[in-house]
Amino acid sequence: METKVTEIHRERFVLSSEGVRLRGFLAKPPAARQPLPVVQIHHAGGGYEPIYEHMALELAQRGYMGVTLIHRGYPGSEGRMEYGKGEVLDIGNLTEFLRARPDVHPEALGIMGYSRGAHNALLAVERYDVFKAGVLWSTPTDMEDHVRVNPWIADMIGGLPAEAPDEYRIRSSILHAERIRCPLLLIHGEQDDVVPVRHTTRLAEKLTRLEKPFELRLFPEEGHIWSYAGFARNWRLTLDFFERFLKTA
Repeated sequence: METKVTEIHRERFVLSSEGVRLRGFLAKPPAARQPLPVVQIHHAGGGYEPIYEHMALELAQRGYMGVTLIHRGYPGSEGRMEYGKGEVLDIGNLTEFLRARPDVHPEALGIMGYSRGAHNALLAVERYDVFKAGVLWSTPTDMEDHVRVNPWIADMIGGLPAEAPDEYRIRSSILHAERIRCPLLLIHGEQDDVVPVRHTTRLAEKLTRLEKPFELRLFPEEGHIWSYAGFARNWRLTLDFFERFLKTA
């Protein structure tokens, strides 16, 4: 990914959310016509990596404000991981923080995430009716299914499904899909053994029944960790999607 970082305005900030201090980063064109469309980028369960800031910088190259956040419980931010509970409130608070800025177009907000970041992003789309477009990479949508494949998640949720059914219900975005009000791009690898592709195909089936706007791209050769070529392709698809739905907001 090539980014002309010297031409981009960059800011590091601290967001206070529900009593927890979270570190964030934003990039924007230095002299662009304002206000700007915004894309939030939410990181995967592996943690915050430099690639997310590079993505924000490339978004800025293309006329957006790109924003990343180190989620609660990860090095650099306070709090503990809750796997789709406190993190969703944090996204809501980040969104209000951004909408209050004079350089942000409050009606041109996009959101994206990968794996756990996509899980948090989709739950936020369902909770907050402010987003105009969302892109979801390798998204877990059914927590009972997810914990069977990844049993360690139970510790963050508060037990197994039989012990904490409400905690699984509120974190299962597929159960709340009727609340989605913006177009979505769903991308998943069919060889994914961490978040099996059925999470996305079942969501797509439900969105179809609900007559919600979405686009689905499945790639037979990709697993949970994408190949270099797969990442480049999926990033291009993502940029094109935001171009179509945010630049016209």
